[in-house]
Amino acid sequence: MTQSMIGLVVGLAILIVVAFVLAGRDRREHPSATDGRIGRWLDSHHMGWMHRRH
Repeated sequence: MTQSMIGLVVGLAILIVVAFVLAGRDRREHPSATDGRIGRWLDSHHMGWMHRRH
């Protein structure tokens, strides 16, 4: 790998880690947001469309 490609991969990895950390912190600070409308919507909608049809 060239040095610029390694820098790109490392940069993307850092961005992904930061996104997960921020999402985890937000979920800890606002636990009711996932229990409210979003949770009810997920419970009421069938998610079969996410699976590949063979």
